[in-house]
Amino acid sequence: MDNKFEITMPARVRNRTPHSQLPTPNSGFTLVELLVVITIIGMLAALIVVAATGALKKARQTEIKAEINQMDGGFNEVKNKSTAFPPNCQVDGAGTTSADPINEAVVLADVKRYMHLAFPRHQEPDVVINALCGFSANGVLIPKGSAMAGGMSAGEALVFWVSGFSLDPKYPISGDGGPSYQIDKIGQTDAYSLDPVESRKWVFPCHVDRLVPRGTDGYFDRTSTRYVEYTDPRNSAKVRRINFWQYVPRKSEQPYLYFDTSRYAPSASSDVPAATAATGLSGSNAPIYIYAFKKKAASGNALQYVNPDKFQILHCGINDKWDDDAFKKMAVPIIGTNNASDYLLYPDGPFAGDIANTIVNFTTETKIEDAAK
Repeated sequence: MDNKFEITMPARVRNRTPHSQLPTPNSGFTLVELLVVITIIGMLAALIVVAATGALKKARQTEIKAEINQMDGGFNEVKNKSTAFPPNCQVDGAGTTSADPINEAVVLADVKRYMHLAFPRHQEPDVVINALCGFSANGVLIPKGSAMAGGMSAGEALVFWVSGFSLDPKYPISGDGGPSYQIDKIGQTDAYSLDPVESRKWVFPCHVDRLVPRGTDGYFDRTSTRYVEYTDPRNSAKVRRINFWQYVPRKSEQPYLYFDTSRYAPSASSDVPAATAATGLSGSNAPIYIYAFKKKAASGNALQYVNPDKFQILHCGINDKWDDDAFKKMAVPIIGTNNASDYLLYPDGPFAGDIANTIVNFTTETKIEDAAK
């Protein structure tokens, strides 16, 4: 019999982890270390947000610029077909006075001349051509507050001239596919909703869902006075209507603006604002003081338009705010002088604040601020 024996330790003791392998209180993160990590993560997140926001802003600016370039191509196409760029149509509705210097007779003559250039065989009635410039059929200025007082604004003109015309040589406006559409009678209550604007022959890739003004029902705003109704020249038993739309960029409430700079040098009678008091396009019925950009002429102190002999397309940019005070420093009617030293001129400016974000068609840079550098 073997007298050797073994001491058998209990399983709970035999399997116990050595003391040297036990976790120590100092092996985890301290509160200070956690705070440092959280702070670093917060700083990185802030940097990412700033970078992403900047990238989104740049993307939206580039998108607006690209759309302006498309419109630029559209107006050049219009000119190729008509031999001239379309005129602006704004009038102040008060006759030519020192306070309201726009020469309405010249505005109307320009539109009539252009219509005969673009459509030599047209027989559109005077009520249509006159309404474009804020005149009634008998040649009297439409009073402020009435439909189409003040004529087409710079935003309305942009849409009207590039939204396509009828192929009917006699009736480019009143014919099928033109800017007007047929209704049953003057004052028809649902006339505002019948506009087949989606089927127009646009000369640039227009997103019709961004045409304004629209009511809550999605149709042309029934409260708007920016329309004209007239007897159909092809069928006296019918009536036709034109709704004067404006076009806005994505996520914007401000329209693109068109300025004809091909006909005249800047002067009190021809340097029209985007909209006058008569148009009623602002809440206070005050003029919308947005003007075409100007520069110093090659010699002397005379002014000339930027992009002379062509046109300008403007948008206020992603801040969605026009800098009225800065634009007033570009306006001949407001300043009343033709001395270049009195003006805010392109490219030197200086263009700071809201006007620095203005996006135009006459520079390859995105913002006017960048073009001036």
